[in-house]
Amino acid sequence: FNKPALIMGHPGHELKVLGWISAYKPRVYVLTDGSGRGLPRLHSTQELLTPLGMKTDAVFGLVSDASLYEAILTQKIPWFLAVVDRITQSLLRNCIDLVIADSMEGFNPAHDICRTLADAAVTAANRKAGKQISNYAFCLTEWEHGRQEQHDSSCAHFALDDRALDNKLRAAHRYTELRNEIHQALATRGQEYFRIECLKKVSEPFSAWAYSGKPQYEVCGEQRVAEGTYQSVIRYEEHMMPIIRAIQSHATASERVNPVTS
Repeated sequence: FNKPALIMGHPGHELKVLGWISAYKPRVYVLTDGSGRGLPRLHSTQELLTPLGMKTDAVFGLVSDASLYEAILTQKIPWFLAVVDRITQSLLRNCIDLVIADSMEGFNPAHDICRTLADAAVTAANRKAGKQISNYAFCLTEWEHGRQEQHDSSCAHFALDDRALDNKLRAAHRYTELRNEIHQALATRGQEYFRIECLKKVSEPFSAWAYSGKPQYEVCGEQRVAEGTYQSVIRYEEHMMPIIRAIQSHATASERVNPVTS
């Protein structure tokens, strides 16, 4: 590949594949500003990636987390389809030949929507241009609840030397908004675990939720509602699946990509 792209649900996800980013300098797309229940953290990603030659357009901190979750709960499907079109047009305009994006892990709705948007944009761009953009995913939360990352023939591994690993760990510790998450990841896996960056080939785009039980965001949402923090719970079947199906239909049924105005 010559012109790769990285598509993320939240700023900060770049830390998981920072060695690969440093080497290949992909065009970067970020769906949300990473604000969660606090302040946006998009500037931290900009400060981290700009010296590495980061290139952006079309989608970079497009919405707040709260706005995205509201769009999911209220089923603002046309908005999601417009985002697909924006990313598709950008992939084509910039001759992207490889996309890597968040995996669908059931941890956060933004991550799973990001995976669906990436699958849709790659699918639509391939249909329109008659070419094959490679599609890969990277895991973000495989250490949650005792899950193990599975490696097989679909994986492409990027191994960091000592200097690259040290740079990656230093960058992670400077990303203050993710201090707790980084501490948990390092405590659970150790520093050496993050030497190998695993990209998984997506052979079946638009794959459904693959784990047993409820997605973690449903469990957390129920707890937050019980605490009085949230008013509603984002449900996979009720809220996520209609959007995923609509995005898939849009990407696979449309013969052309319509322009999207800002």
